[in-house]
Amino acid sequence: MRLHTAEIDWITPDAEKVIARHARVSTKNPDREEYCKLLAYCIKHGHWSVFEQASASFEISTTRAISPQILRHRSFTYQELSQRYCDPHEVLDLEEPPYQFELRFQAEKNRQSSSEKLPLYLHQEFWEKLEILDSMIQDVYQDMLRRGVSRECARNILPLYTPSRLHMAGNIRNFIHYVGLRGREETQLEHRKIARAIGQTLAWELPVIIDAVKNSDDPALAGWEFIKQKV
Repeated sequence: MRLHTAEIDWITPDAEKVIARHARVSTKNPDREEYCKLLAYCIKHGHWSVFEQASASFEISTTRAISPQILRHRSFTYQELSQRYCDPHEVLDLEEPPYQFELRFQAEKNRQSSSEKLPLYLHQEFWEKLEILDSMIQDVYQDMLRRGVSRECARNILPLYTPSRLHMAGNIRNFIHYVGLRGREETQLEHRKIARAIGQTLAWELPVIIDAVKNSDDPALAGWEFIKQKV
């Protein structure tokens, strides 16, 4: 398992046709085949409610440092791995140790952001120290469990780089605006990777809708700019 990724669970079958049919609820023939212009018109003029008529769900692999950022988007519904029931390291099969996360310099003009990566020698130096620290934390955590401490109490010592998995479900309107916000450069890199992975999948599943979204001049959709760079 790789961290900070998103894979689709499911999406409303024929989602674009469903949205177009519901957008034509007041017409005599809502099932007309052509709908590209209709959906583009709705996006251009801000008729967003029709995009609530189809939904999708994504499985997200990330860490406890990033999942709270995602959970703040309250228009979605979530199910997240619970450390009250399991040890994440036993449930999730990681390709790399979680303490080997990317390290970046603090941005000079933005206290909330970071800039370029630290050089490799500094990564290795900190990772060696983190490996020792992580081993100590895991030993204490397992010892607490062996001695009968509940998981809900023992989890208090686990670091924020602890891996997690969650399912994020919502309607297409909300996903469009989520990627529009979190796909921007201002978003933390790890979260941005997740948003853009969702956006890339939606571009495949909903080509007509996302083509109109990426060509919109709505500033709320600026996070979709990365899609243009892939074309």
